Amino acid sequence: MNKKVLARLIIEYRKLSIFLCLILFLGLSQGLSKLVFNPDLETFFPEGHPATELKHDIDDTFLPTDSLIIAISGGNETIFKKQTLNVIEKLTELSWTTPFSVRVDSLTNFSYVRSVDDDLIVEPFIENALLLSDQEIREKSIIVEDEEAIYGSVVSKDKKTSIINLVIDPPQPNKEANLEVTVDYVLEYLDEAQRENPELDIRILGNPYQEYMDPKMLEEEIPTVMSLMFLMIFLSIFFVLRSLAAVFSTFGVILLTIGATFGSVGLLGNVLNQMVITYPVLIITLALADCVHLFAIYFQERNKGETSKESMIKSLELNLQPLFLTTVTTCIGFLSFNALDVEPLRDLGNGISLGVLFAFIYTIFFIAPLISFLDIKIPTSTQQQINLSRKLAIFSLSSGKTFLWTIPLICFLLILLIPLNKLEMNPTQMYSEKYTSFGPDVLWLDKKLGASFPISFKATSDNGSVSNPRFLEGLDSFSIWLEKQKEVTHVTSLARTMKSLNKSMHGDDLKMKVIPEDQELSSQYLFFYEMSLPLGLDLNTSISQDRGSTRIAATLREMTSKEYLIFDEKVTKYLRENNLESTISKPAGFRVIFVYLMEAIVNSLLVGVTIGLALIITVIGFFFRSASFGFLSSFPNILPIVSAFGIWAIIDGQIDFMVAVGMGSTLGIIVDFTVHLLSKYDLARQELKKSPEDAVLFAFEAVGFALMAMTIILALGFSVLHLVSFLPMHNFAQFSILAFVFALIIDFFLFPNLLVRFDKRKFD
Repeated sequence: MNKKVLARLIIEYRKLSIFLCLILFLGLSQGLSKLVFNPDLETFFPEGHPATELKHDIDDTFLPTDSLIIAISGGNETIFKKQTLNVIEKLTELSWTTPFSVRVDSLTNFSYVRSVDDDLIVEPFIENALLLSDQEIREKSIIVEDEEAIYGSVVSKDKKTSIINLVIDPPQPNKEANLEVTVDYVLEYLDEAQRENPELDIRILGNPYQEYMDPKMLEEEIPTVMSLMFLMIFLSIFFVLRSLAAVFSTFGVILLTIGATFGSVGLLGNVLNQMVITYPVLIITLALADCVHLFAIYFQERNKGETSKESMIKSLELNLQPLFLTTVTTCIGFLSFNALDVEPLRDLGNGISLGVLFAFIYTIFFIAPLISFLDIKIPTSTQQQINLSRKLAIFSLSSGKTFLWTIPLICFLLILLIPLNKLEMNPTQMYSEKYTSFGPDVLWLDKKLGASFPISFKATSDNGSVSNPRFLEGLDSFSIWLEKQKEVTHVTSLARTMKSLNKSMHGDDLKMKVIPEDQELSSQYLFFYEMSLPLGLDLNTSISQDRGSTRIAATLREMTSKEYLIFDEKVTKYLRENNLESTISKPAGFRVIFVYLMEAIVNSLLVGVTIGLALIITVIGFFFRSASFGFLSSFPNILPIVSAFGIWAIIDGQIDFMVAVGMGSTLGIIVDFTVHLLSKYDLARQELKKSPEDAVLFAFEAVGFALMAMTIILALGFSVLHLVSFLPMHNFAQFSILAFVFALIIDFFLFPNLLVRFDKRKFD
């Protein structure tokens, strides 16, 4: 259908159009009640990645060990004091009463093994601390140094810090609510313990605590962020359009779009996660873009003396094609996220694509018809905006030869800097200290105990029994080698347990601290040991139910992703050289996956963005019936993103997953700049028969100020994300703003001159 005919039909049937838009909103808003928030960080694990599959395999084979960690430090004092040990003992007992607790490991309830008259005695390491004499406590302080299972892991080697490891398993459904009940319970008794023992430093860490914080953080911060963003929008739109009617109309589009988008997400059954804060920010800015362009042409026509109805028809005539095209290209940009193996990011791309579509629908079919009823006062600044845009066009064209080589040269130099960026992300350091001390607490514990980077290996016996002496010898050799590595702070393995058992069964003779030579004897030792363990402290965390596999647990010092990959290569080399690749797996764990997460996201996004960009170029070429337009449009769409990565290497150099996401999201937005400029240029060339230079002047007058305004509004809108305590959002905002500024510069000073240089079409 001809765009002129469609524009007039929309306004002629404006009451019906408005009514249908409201019906659509009411229908979709039913999904708002179905929205569910899932803070589980494991949803960010790349699906099908070997590191993810290995962690899931280990968790399925053994009892999962992601847990709440309660750290107790005596400061400069040893923890081997009556009162401190009593606190640890009490907190251990309270931890067992925690809702959904599965297992509790601590210094006091550690299963201490000793032999008495050839009998194997297993008892708590510390029991009734207040009744122990000073001499007994000193003896325990010395004995703990020989307990390899806890010395350096549960209690620090300077004996000033200890941890309580609380494994929890909040059931589905309502895991979030159950997790909240669990953590609130723990926090309550920890607060009381801290008040009663101010000389101690008691802190809580662990992945479940992160998942507990996320929804609370968003609940607290979203109202502030959204209020400030709406205020910013109000002021920005009023400054640009100088019309209260335009401001309130834009608000209408934003509210309808956000409601319809979140309603659709609920109806589709997609869960919300830590990325939810980006939904309103991206949707608002994209809805703003549509409204600004609609009102810009509308006011220009009103300034010529046209009625409100005719002005809106004319605005629709000029904006229907570019707004529809930008909707398509923006959707393609965000749909490129479907190339990712990370579900929350796929959901983000799909959700924003829906938002873009609804922004177009409510701008064209709701606000445009509504405004056509109103006799809006014409802003006095309209002509000034046109004059400013014209001056910019003249400056761009007059220096065209210079811009044609300087801008590509600058971009090329920035591209050379891209390799200086490092793919780096530490999931424990994603929160602002203004909101929580979680990040500093992790570093504090790492310095005290080195327990912030746990990894696991799965070792499988070739004869199906973990009691096999040959298997245990290989396990022991690997454990000894592993602990000697500079990256490793502690290692726990079944081999060490069996050596200790053998020693105990031979009268605690240190010479007998070796692997038993006979498999039957080894199996008997293990059986007696398991039978002696108290309820809840069995070996399910380290031995599989079929007794064919065992877990080797280790903790690493805090390190970068690059340092971890070097360590991983050393492990792989050792396993290969000692023919243990089929026996012992590669290291696995929560932190390990995040090392590979960045690479997985970037590689997938590169594929997705490349496909998306190819589709966008094809769509632009098809819409304008010009392959050269499609090709030329690739420059203002690609160069801003790669240039932003170059600048990022200078100002930061660390690319986390949200910076990578910015690569896909900014593509979807900056295409809008190119399309609006190109559509007005092509209209002037084909319909008005203008020369390339005059067509550039026409395009700038029509959308130049709107593009400048949108860049400012986008920058202000994204800068609001700096108020969020989720630090990756800060990087996302900064990278996006860089890309938007570069996009405006390239669209104003390179793209028009490329069009003038290469558009050789002749029109009668």
